[in-house]
Amino acid sequence: MRVSNARSGRHGCVVMASVCAGLISAGCIIEQEQALLDGQDVRLTILHTSDIHSRLLPYDLEPLTSDVNLGLSPLAAPFGGVARMAAVIERERARSQRVLYYDSGDIFQGAPIFNENHGEVEIKWLSMMRPDAVVIGNHEFDEGAWNLFDQLARHGNFPILAANYKFRNPANPSVAPLADLVAPYTIQNVDGLKVGIVGMGSISSLYSIAAEGNRLYAVPLEQNELLRSYVEFLLPQVDVVSVVSHLGLNEDAYLVTGYERAFRKDEVAHLVNRNSDPWVMLEDYEPGNPAGMARFHIPGVRGLDFIMGGHLHVVLNPPQVLTDLDGRDVVLSHPGAFAKYVGRLDMVLHQDPEFPEYGWSIKTHSYKAIPLDSVWCREPRREYENTAEYRAWVKLARDECAKREHVPTLRLLEPYILGLNQSLDLPRIFAWAPMEVPRRSREGGGDAPLGNITAEAMRTRRGVEAEICLTNTLGMRDAIYAGPVNMESMFNVFPFENYITLMYLSGSELQETLDFVTNRSADRGCQSQVQIAGMSFTMDCGQVRANRHRYPCSIPADCPNYSADGVDGIAWDCRAGACFAHPARDILVNGDPIDPTWSYRVATNDYIAGGGSGFRALARNTTQIDTGISIRESLIDAMRNFCSCEEILRVAPGNLSSDETFLCKGEPVDLRAVRACETIRDNPGGINAGRCSCDDILTSVGQGNIEDGPCGRITPAMKDFCEGPLRVPMIMGYEDGRIARRVVDRSLEEQ
Repeated sequence: MRVSNARSGRHGCVVMASVCAGLISAGCIIEQEQALLDGQDVRLTILHTSDIHSRLLPYDLEPLTSDVNLGLSPLAAPFGGVARMAAVIERERARSQRVLYYDSGDIFQGAPIFNENHGEVEIKWLSMMRPDAVVIGNHEFDEGAWNLFDQLARHGNFPILAANYKFRNPANPSVAPLADLVAPYTIQNVDGLKVGIVGMGSISSLYSIAAEGNRLYAVPLEQNELLRSYVEFLLPQVDVVSVVSHLGLNEDAYLVTGYERAFRKDEVAHLVNRNSDPWVMLEDYEPGNPAGMARFHIPGVRGLDFIMGGHLHVVLNPPQVLTDLDGRDVVLSHPGAFAKYVGRLDMVLHQDPEFPEYGWSIKTHSYKAIPLDSVWCREPRREYENTAEYRAWVKLARDECAKREHVPTLRLLEPYILGLNQSLDLPRIFAWAPMEVPRRSREGGGDAPLGNITAEAMRTRRGVEAEICLTNTLGMRDAIYAGPVNMESMFNVFPFENYITLMYLSGSELQETLDFVTNRSADRGCQSQVQIAGMSFTMDCGQVRANRHRYPCSIPADCPNYSADGVDGIAWDCRAGACFAHPARDILVNGDPIDPTWSYRVATNDYIAGGGSGFRALARNTTQIDTGISIRESLIDAMRNFCSCEEILRVAPGNLSSDETFLCKGEPVDLRAVRACETIRDNPGGINAGRCSCDDILTSVGQGNIEDGPCGRITPAMKDFCEGPLRVPMIMGYEDGRIARRVVDRSLEEQ
C-alpha cells in the first residue's frame, strides 16, 4: 500500500500513512496502486440528486410544462419516491465504468415522514445508497444542530461536506460538535482517476449562520476565496476538481465568473494588493476612510472542472457551461427537487496540453434528467400523449415498474410507513378543490390564491384576531391540487412546524419590513416573497434598482425625478450621500394609509418573527407573543368552515355575472365555483378524486379492488368522499391585487 500521487505525470509530496491517519477528517486518502491513465480519454459519469426534501414516498402533483418537457408524464402519477430513485441509481451505476454519486443537500424536511422521525430514515437511506459526497443543505438544520449531529453520528456512513462553514466546538456540552463529522472535501479514486470534491453549503437561506456567537456556533466563510484555497491545495493531488454545492444557481456560477459585494476596505486590503487574481474596487462608499465600506469584484476560481449544485429546485438541461479566467470550460448542473429526477452527467476527460497544471479537462459532455414517475423503468419512454392508447401503455408500464423498485429501500421504509399510519391520519379528507389553488401568483408575481387563504386564516384565527397578517411565501412548499384535500396534502403544503406569532409593529417598522420584502422580491424576478391579509401595497422593484445605483446627493433635490411632495409617487431622501426612496409604496391597512406613528396588531409566523429569511426588523421587535397555534392547523380549521356545494348552490344569486362574487360564510365565491358545484351535482361520479374519478373509485370498491385496482389504494375516507362530495367544504383561491408590482427601472429614467 502507498499514498498515491494523484495527478498522473506530476510529483507531489508523499505523506506517510501514520501521518495521514491523523488527517482523515481533512480529506487525506490512502489508496491502492492504480493503473496509469496517461494519454487516454477517460469517461466519468456523475449521478446527481438534490433537494429530496423527505419525499421518500411517491406523491401526487400537477406536473409543470417544464416537467412534461423533461419527460415526466401527467398520466403516470404518483411521482417521486426513493424506491424508484434507488433503482435508477443502481441501474445507472451498473451501466457505467467510472461513476460517482453526489447529493447536493436538503434531504430533510418536506413530508410527514420527517416530522415524525426527524431525518432518521433519510440518513439511513443515503447510507444505503453509498453516495461519494453529500453537502449539508440549509434544511438539515431545521430541527437544530444537535438533531443533525445525532442522525449523522448514529446512521450516517458517507462523506458529509461543507468547506465554507467554520464550526467551533467550545467547551460547552450543549453545542453539537459538528466539526467532528463535517469535512471540507473528499478525494475519490475511480478506477485510477482521482476526483477531488469540495462541499459548499448554503449561506443565503441559512440566516442562523450569520456571525460569531450564533446558535449553531458556525462562522460563514467567503465562498470564492475559501474555494480558491482548497482548489490550490487539491491540484497537486487529484486529476479533476469538482464542487458539490447547495449555494444556489447564481452563487454556483459566481464561483467561476466572480461576483460583486461590499466589504470593509481594511479587511480585504491584502486581497486587493496581491499579485494573483486581485480583488478590484468598483466603488468607494467612504473615500479616505480605510475602514469604510466599498464595493469589490471578487474574481472567479481557476482550476475547477464541474459543479453539481442544488437549492433552487431547478433542472439545468442542458447544463450551463461557464468559462473561467483561463478560458477553460466548467460544467454546472442542477437536477431538480422533490425526488422527481436523477441527473446523469457523462463526461469525456483528457489531459489538457494547454493547461498541464490543471491535469485533466472536460473534452465533451452529455446530460439527461431521468424522470421518476410510475413508468420510470420503461426504456425507451413514450412521449406524453393524452390518448387512450397512451393510457393503456401507462397502465402496463406502471404494473411492470412497480415490480422493479429497489427492494432494500422498500424494506427500510416499511416500518416507518406503518408508524405514520398509526400516528397521523394522513388519508383524512376535510375539503375539496375543483381546480388547483396555486402557491404562486397566476397574474405575475403578487399575491397568490393559496397565500391569500393562508394569511386570512392566520389573521382571523380565534385567539389571534390581528389587523394584519404577513407570512413568507416560501413557507408554503406546495400547491393544493384539484381533488380531495387530505392531511397528507397539508403536510406537503406546510411541512414546517411553524406557529403564529403576534406582535405590535409601528407604521415605520411596517414600512421597513415591506421595504425589505420589496428588496428581497426584486432579486427574485419581482415575485412577492410574502403573502398578506388586512393590507395592500405596491412593490416597486424598479425603485430597488434605482436605490442600488447610489446616485450621489447632498440634498434630496439632487436625486432623479425629485418630488418634495411625492406628486409622482416618489419622495426621495438623501441618506449617507446617496439617493433613496422607499421601494414599498401605497401601503394601506384595511383601506387606510399607513400611519408611521400608529401601532398595528400583526400576525406572522415564528420563523420570520425570529429573523428567518432576513426579517431582522421583526426579530428586533420586543412585543412578540407566541400563540402556540400551528399555521397548518389554522388553515385546516378555516377550510373546514368553507361552504360546501350544497350551501353554495343554496345561496348563489340567479343572475351572477362572470366578474362578480358573493359571500358564503364570509368567504368570496364566484361564478367558477357555482359552475363547479353544478357540475358535480349533475354528475357526482365524474369528480376528480386524484388518480381516478369517483365513478372509478366506487366501481373498484364494488369489485373489491381496494388495494390493487387501477386507482391505487382506496381508503375509507376516499370512499366516503365519493359517496357525498356535495357535503364536503370546497376551496377556491383568488387573487385580488393586494400586492401590486412596478418593475420600471428608475435608474434609467432621466433626471
